[in-house]
Amino acid sequence: MKISFEKKILIGFVINLLVVIASGWIFVSQFNKQRDESINSKLEWIELSLFVLSIVLLTIVYFIIRAQVQAKNVTQSLLFESKQLLQSIIDNTSSPIFIKKINGEYVLINQEFESLFHISNTEIVGKTDHDFLPINIADLRRNSDLEVAKVLKELESEEIIQEEDGPHTYLSVRFPLYDALGRIYAIGGISTDISLRKKLEESAKAADTFFNASLDMLVIASSNKFVKVNPATTKILGYTEEELLNNPFLKYLHPDDIDITNQEVAKLQAGAVTLKFENRYICKDNSTKWILWSVYPDVATGLLYAVGRDETEMKENEKSLNEAQKFFNMSYDILVVAKGEYYEKVNPAFIKNLGYDQKEMDGKPFLSIVHPDDTNAYIDVINKLKKGEAMVNHRARARCKDESYKWLDWSSTIDIQTGIMYAVARDVTEIVENEASLKMAAKFFTLAFDILTVAKEEYFIKINPAFTKTLGYDEKDLDTIKFTDLTHPDDIGVANEMFAKLLKGDPVVNFRDRVLCKDGTYKWLDWHSNFDLQHGMLYSVARDITEQVQLEKQQQKVTKELYENEEKLQLILENINEAVIVSNTDKKIVLANYMANEIFGIKEDDKVSTNLIDNFELYFPDEKTVFPSQKLPMERALNGEETSDIDVVLLNPVTQEKKRVLISGRPLVDQNDIVVAAVVTIKDITHYKKLEKELKETESKYRQLIGFKKGDDKEV
Repeated sequence: MKISFEKKILIGFVINLLVVIASGWIFVSQFNKQRDESINSKLEWIELSLFVLSIVLLTIVYFIIRAQVQAKNVTQSLLFESKQLLQSIIDNTSSPIFIKKINGEYVLINQEFESLFHISNTEIVGKTDHDFLPINIADLRRNSDLEVAKVLKELESEEIIQEEDGPHTYLSVRFPLYDALGRIYAIGGISTDISLRKKLEESAKAADTFFNASLDMLVIASSNKFVKVNPATTKILGYTEEELLNNPFLKYLHPDDIDITNQEVAKLQAGAVTLKFENRYICKDNSTKWILWSVYPDVATGLLYAVGRDETEMKENEKSLNEAQKFFNMSYDILVVAKGEYYEKVNPAFIKNLGYDQKEMDGKPFLSIVHPDDTNAYIDVINKLKKGEAMVNHRARARCKDESYKWLDWSSTIDIQTGIMYAVARDVTEIVENEASLKMAAKFFTLAFDILTVAKEEYFIKINPAFTKTLGYDEKDLDTIKFTDLTHPDDIGVANEMFAKLLKGDPVVNFRDRVLCKDGTYKWLDWHSNFDLQHGMLYSVARDITEQVQLEKQQQKVTKELYENEEKLQLILENINEAVIVSNTDKKIVLANYMANEIFGIKEDDKVSTNLIDNFELYFPDEKTVFPSQKLPMERALNGEETSDIDVVLLNPVTQEKKRVLISGRPLVDQNDIVVAAVVTIKDITHYKKLEKELKETESKYRQLIGFKKGDDKEV
């Protein structure tokens, strides 16, 4: 069993103590006269033995102490070497290192610590932070030491240390040091200068902040894919970051821009910098956006660093500005831009209305063409605008180039920041001059026989006396009655359809419906309505057509009867053996029956001519004398003359076919005895005449056979 140095010393001490006590007892007992003399010699031997034992023990203790001293010297030598080695190691590190006692006194520092705080190792030993540092910094460092002693584990903290080139940030790691018994006896510390890292972190953080906060699209991309995109990119295009990073960016390009984009990427890969390159992207909502790119290529990594700006609104604004310029030039209203008190720009309507051109108005005070009596009104308008009124309207006279004056209605506004005034004017000269007529219009509203109404939100807000006279309601009656409540139930659909058209923007809607009168009866009204979408006002004019509707119903009934009679007449005409032709006063065929088509050899009624000589040669029954066309029944009937059974021979010049016909004509007159049409009937008697001729020939033949002589009345 191995005995420690302390136990060996203790055992030697106890044995020597016993030897001394025993020797002392023997020595004292020698003075006892009553002691047995026989044991004196034994005691002397025992005393001698004890003395020898004491010398031996002292000798042993000496050699033990000597060995321990030698071992201590060796240990101290090794400790010094270790200390020198440790000092050498820590002196050659770039981090400040220190060791303190629990009470805060420094035991050891390295050269970096000496350089940092300008104090040597020999000077600092036995001192605390309060001896060479400002009190606030010393308190912070002492609190950190106490925290380590409290929690008995390594702790990290950041410290700001002022150096010659400015403040530096150090990451200080403090840790407890323990003795052989495991008790904390000191605190060690190592500090690392992290100023550069902090700056890089702050720069990276700032870069990330700018990257994420930028309103422009910030993109890092390879030759075909996005590598990193900022929130503005996802916001502008509408896709998630995952969608943008996982697909080729060509997928999101407008098809027409793929080729030019590939060409630009090829230039970038060659090291060229791209400035102001435009292409279009298809957003997630299927809208198209113009993006203006500036791209810097990193040839070493193959990455492209790009900044993109959404130019869509600017493009649309440019388009709007172009359109606005067109409207500026096309507007019927006078448009003016002025700054200070001078004209800067006028539109063609200004030139057309007042006669001045742009050159004449450049730099001209706008008060220079104002009627003297209206100057104060103009000045008042300018003052109101300068005080912040958004829009000021006024009416004033402007002098034309021909020295005449025109009344203009102005609407003006001003940009306070730039001092530019924008004004729109309309020539109301005619309106002003006809104000008396407008006043008369109000009288006509009162005097009109037609119903005039103004309605808003389903209620009449103004009616004229004709409304009261026709329907019985006055304005008080209508305060609580919706105008739809007066509509006949069967006409509500028509009324709703009318409102739908008006709400769609149809300027004027015409319709009829039945309206409930105050006495419970219904009257038919014919409405003309217009809806003011801006003010929600419904303007209507109505006329009582109750009697007209009744007459229309009667007319429809009569028309139906006439149609039925016409059908019957047509049936009769198609089944009689005579041709019937009806012509109007313009000599256009209104009606021709089947027999007429047969005689003329024409199937289409409208191709039948009212003048027979257009189709036939006309002869008297002797077939030699030409029949005059003016004597034909059609001409005579259109002149108001009736004719009956005019015997005429019709010769078709093409087929040389002859027809013997009887033609009759009758004029058709209206209630005023005015001829409005003519009816002609043509009866084909060719067959009858032929039979008559054959009968006569047969009769003559048979008379000859039986001896009948001409002129005789008796048989032979």
